[in-house]
Amino acid sequence: MSLRPSPDPQAGISRLSGSSSLRLAARLALIFVGATLLAGLVSVPLLTGALKDRLRADARQMAESLAATWQVAGLVDLHAQIAANVATTRDFANLYLFIDNSGRIVFGNFHLPEPFVGSRELVSGRDMLLPGAAPDGIGFSAYGLRIPAGYVIAARQTSALDEVRAIVIRAVASGLALALLLALGVAGILAWGAERRIARLSSVLTRASAGDLSERVQDAGSDDIGRIAGAVNATLDQLELTVESLRQVSSDVAHDLRTPITRLRTSLEPLMLREDLPEDAAADIASAVGQADRIVRIFNAVLRIAQIEGGGARPRFARLDLGRLADDLHELLEPVAEEMGHRIDARIEPVAVEGDRDLLAQAISNLVENAFRHCPPPAHVALTVRREGAEAVVTVEDDGPGIPAAEREAVFRRFYRLERSRNSEGSGLGLSLVAAVARLHGGRVELHDAEPGLRVTLRLPVGE
Repeated sequence: MSLRPSPDPQAGISRLSGSSSLRLAARLALIFVGATLLAGLVSVPLLTGALKDRLRADARQMAESLAATWQVAGLVDLHAQIAANVATTRDFANLYLFIDNSGRIVFGNFHLPEPFVGSRELVSGRDMLLPGAAPDGIGFSAYGLRIPAGYVIAARQTSALDEVRAIVIRAVASGLALALLLALGVAGILAWGAERRIARLSSVLTRASAGDLSERVQDAGSDDIGRIAGAVNATLDQLELTVESLRQVSSDVAHDLRTPITRLRTSLEPLMLREDLPEDAAADIASAVGQADRIVRIFNAVLRIAQIEGGGARPRFARLDLGRLADDLHELLEPVAEEMGHRIDARIEPVAVEGDRDLLAQAISNLVENAFRHCPPPAHVALTVRREGAEAVVTVEDDGPGIPAAEREAVFRRFYRLERSRNSEGSGLGLSLVAAVARLHGGRVELHDAEPGLRVTLRLPVGE
């Protein structure tokens, strides 16, 4: 069984990266960015299509203007108009051409293999030729009209479409990048705020699980987290009342039951000293005294666990040397080990922790005494205390029968005993008490196979 300490507050960023609030905000940001990208993808072809239609309309209007000139003023004026248009045109932005009925180009500023009627897309070097050193690959939107004297053809250069398309794409890309940064920034701020509220909620629940029921979640929000915080506070209010009632009941039980049992033992003890008692009666009285002692020990252990889990032991926390405490316990337990036919060795290093000296002493004593009780003599028990990073580690290892892996979680439950141990001394509360002490100190207990035997490790945070 592992009893994990509360999360490190410095791990806020890593918690934020895995939080559901950030994932939700990131999804919304991606949806927003996707919508912006889709709008850009739709707007580019729509805009370029509209511009292309405009160029075709311009080419048609230019061709119709040439046809109207011929119809009104004749071929001479048509030639003059085309010459004037060509003179004012730069970089082949506009093209004009007149071809007679024999297919001969009479005048204009580009060469066409054959005339046509209607709208057509032309590319220089492929469909037509431009004069001089004009480059190939320039696109044009052209329109041709049939007149009695031949054909008039006008064209508008479409390179502006490419420029407009590039401008729109750059604008969409810039807007998309800005939208992405803005969306991620807003998402991060919202997620950070939600994570801070969740962290406060988690902190209160962690302290409550350690027995401190006095804290409440400070959250006045009206959203889901705020409602959960309100429900947690209401639950803690009720739980605090219940625990306080249980503590009072425990105190009453301690007064009403432990005192009569102690009186019973006190009454039986003088009878054991009488010389006129039959041998069987004396044995029965001694057994009754032993059972009364056992009942008192069990009762004390249950009350101690309840006190620990209720947080009553927390005010006695102080800085102490766990190694020195373990060394004192080793000296006390060494004669007990020899009396039971065992041997206990210790390898102890000084390690400072914050905790309750009496509770930690009881936890370590329970681990060692469990090893004595459940190992057939002669057994070897090793007690070690060392520091591993930010943890103080207490290990009790024996070479006895150990605990089956399937039962290692169950042995931390109150009054749970292995089948082979039911006829031996003990109450099934020793490891429950150790687990409660570990939780109170923000530590954990681990059970491992020592091959042979059992290795129990108590890990506690090192004192600051």
